[in-house]
Amino acid sequence: MTLGDIIRVEDARAYVAKIPPDAKKERIGSFVKIKKDDGLIVGVIKNITNSIREDLIPYINPELAPKYAPFNEDFRNSYYFIHGLGTIRNGIVKYDIDSPPDVRDKVEMLNPEELKFFHTIDGKQSIAYFHSNCDSLSQNVLIAMVDQIEAQYPECKAMFALVRKYIKRNL
Repeated sequence: MTLGDIIRVEDARAYVAKIPPDAKKERIGSFVKIKKDDGLIVGVIKNITNSIREDLIPYINPELAPKYAPFNEDFRNSYYFIHGLGTIRNGIVKYDIDSPPDVRDKVEMLNPEELKFFHTIDGKQSIAYFHSNCDSLSQNVLIAMVDQIEAQYPECKAMFALVRKYIKRNL
């Protein structure tokens, strides 16, 4: 299921995707993937914004607005702000991004198997990217990420409780 298309790449880790009007919006903190020719870029939804073009509204008669300014009736002009976390290429996970996505690349949800694979290095659970990305992500995004990872690794519940406690105290 496609969540949207990349419409702007701000840097190697920051992207904006336009949400199609008929798409169901995902939550902030959800893990996403962007398919590239040589693998996947894994990211997280950092924020969602809704906007409306207001430059034409003062010039249109209110009775004619639905006909000439349908965007005024439809508030589905929404965007995901995505923060890149790392890549999966040829079965190798790297918590670095050396090549950002291209405009028009598709954004999709990361499935549970891919989420688990992204958080496993050398056969062990890993969230090594976490500390280096704490400054770029808000507290609620970090906690949502931890919740999703914990669902895949219930045996690490005690460790994730400590991570949540750290996030709430220090961030």
